Amino acid sequence: MVLDDKLKALTVTEFNLLANKDPRGSYDRLTRENLNSIIRKLTDQRAKHSSLERKLFIKFKDANFYALEDKAKKIRFELVRYRLSSNVKKSIKFTSSVLGLLIVSGFIIYQGFLGAESKNKVDVAYYAGLNQVGLVSKAGLDTIKKSLKKTSKENEQLNQMVEQMIHNNKITENLKYILKQIYENPKTKYLQIGKQTIINYGGDEIARYTRDPALWYVLGVVEQGIMRIYYADEEILQIRAIFGRKGEETPIGNYEIKNRVYKPTWYKKEPTNGRIRVRAIPFGDTDHEIGHWWLGLKKLDNVILGSYGIHGVNASKVNEFYKKNFDWRNGSAGCPNIQEWYLHFLGKVLPLGTKVNIVSKDKWNNSLDVSQAASAT
Repeated sequence: MVLDDKLKALTVTEFNLLANKDPRGSYDRLTRENLNSIIRKLTDQRAKHSSLERKLFIKFKDANFYALEDKAKKIRFELVRYRLSSNVKKSIKFTSSVLGLLIVSGFIIYQGFLGAESKNKVDVAYYAGLNQVGLVSKAGLDTIKKSLKKTSKENEQLNQMVEQMIHNNKITENLKYILKQIYENPKTKYLQIGKQTIINYGGDEIARYTRDPALWYVLGVVEQGIMRIYYADEEILQIRAIFGRKGEETPIGNYEIKNRVYKPTWYKKEPTNGRIRVRAIPFGDTDHEIGHWWLGLKKLDNVILGSYGIHGVNASKVNEFYKKNFDWRNGSAGCPNIQEWYLHFLGKVLPLGTKVNIVSKDKWNNSLDVSQAASAT
């Protein structure tokens, strides 16, 4: 054999046995003994080495073979370490999930079920805890306590004021103010009992209305930028409203409320590639700008193009309602816009079929003073 001719110290079998091994490998006892015997033979006969045997000797002269039992132990150790690591990860993940659930539950309870006084106590305890771990100084804690106490006192004064209005039975005169203050307050409940809609605040009944479209009437006055709400032949609300801008004027005429949608999708007309397309924007999208309610309007006296409804504005855009335009008559794309706290009230109490009349001017101008009225007579 060619290989046999090139070997001087080892046989072909010995050469192949050693050459196919790893100097740091793990082998059984018999194999280790044979390998070490071959290495000793190479060491003793260094003077006779051929070039192949010299390279093999250099590779294995410092060989350190391991027992297979050591390798098995190492593998077992790695398996245990992996399992421990995996269990720790699972435990951390489970603990994080439970902690997150507790935080969410606590926030829901804090926001939805606690009164102002209870919230104040929770806030004080929270900041006191931060003070103990050094995240809030004592002076800072005292300032926070004073601020929370002041906020709690202001909220209590507001509650007392609203409750006083209710007890004085002056709901109609103060409804505009009351609606603004109780909007999104967890103490406010709109109850549907039979054909009655009852507004309840902190256990007290603010007002009660019948869901009969014959009892309701809405008047929108474009030039004054107002909307008047009538119930049982009595004006219960007069509020600011934005009507259509130039070129997109709100159509004058008689309507009725044909549908009512909470958290509506907004279908916005947009110019795209030289054409007007309609894009559906769901509630909650940053581009959504029509508020929490859509009161769809059906034109009664003549057919008009497009879809019109009473709606709000994007509450996340600070003062957007006022910044649309300085002129109340010239701010929307045609739909009457009102503020969210009034819109929420109308969305809850106005029945479908309620008549809505949009006029250019109000023939009964409330700004007319007594002297002007006398001279006009």
